[in-house]
Amino acid sequence: MGAEPGFPRFKSEGRYRSMTFSHLSVNLIRHIRRKFARVVVPKVGPLKIRYHRPLPDGKIKNLTIRRKASGWYVTICVEVPNPVKVPVETTIGVDVGLNAFVVDSDGQRIPNPRHYRKSEKTLGKHQRILSRHKKGSKRRAKQREIVARTHERIANQRKDFQFKTVHRMLLGCDEVAVENLTITNMLKNHYLAKSISDAGWGSFRLKLQSKAESAGKQLTTVKPHYTSQKCSGCEAIVPKLLSVRVHDCPHCGLVIDRDHNAAINIKKAAVALRGGVVVVDTPETLERERSAEPCKPRGGGNYNKPRPLGRGN
Repeated sequence: MGAEPGFPRFKSEGRYRSMTFSHLSVNLIRHIRRKFARVVVPKVGPLKIRYHRPLPDGKIKNLTIRRKASGWYVTICVEVPNPVKVPVETTIGVDVGLNAFVVDSDGQRIPNPRHYRKSEKTLGKHQRILSRHKKGSKRRAKQREIVARTHERIANQRKDFQFKTVHRMLLGCDEVAVENLTITNMLKNHYLAKSISDAGWGSFRLKLQSKAESAGKQLTTVKPHYTSQKCSGCEAIVPKLLSVRVHDCPHCGLVIDRDHNAAINIKKAAVALRGGVVVVDTPETLERERSAEPCKPRGGGNYNKPRPLGRGN
């Protein structure tokens, strides 16, 4: 049984910011010139819009008109055929963090832009001005729009950065492996909650999943247990605090960046899920491996000779 309906709520002007129309016709978009077109909205009529790219070939499922602080936007959902799957030949492990936004298994680091932190001072100034205006006044309404546009600008910066990062990562590999983090529980740490929210790990993984699916590539999630504590060279557990940013293994002598070590372990776990064998060496251990006698891997299987760190299995 559902919830018992209560007294009807007053429908204020700013309560609903979007409306969705479904089962639209194929001739929804009527091209005019260049990037201008008209969209036919049921019960509203033709509306002039400016679209940034032509619609793909497919069936139009629905249309959503949404109001944001910067204006009105139209989102059109189109059903397209499934892309051709790309055979997995190269895998890259990705470790997300706060010092560096992304560190992959090849050692490439992408700095954390910290969009909210950089705009926090400006946002706080606008919010203080908003709190001093009288409720219901026109000046408060105008200031509220300024605060909303500031929030939207931060969100757009974060979204643009994440899309570009995802595009750059998917160009050089067939499979991306990430940790299946429980971000909700991580936000309970009040010392890191704002920084984690500013990084936007959850939205980054959603964009990575969406773009990998559209490109026919694969996104693999692995368990995050001991990815930072396990040594990528000898698989021994080396406990260390979060403040320790260098992995120094006392068993095999591997000295490597903490996030790089975690990314290699994530890649190994993803390849193991597919039933493959991955051997990843670092420059610090190449000399030691050359002088040591080759040994058989645990549990049998074919022996793979050590090779330099690269985007391969």
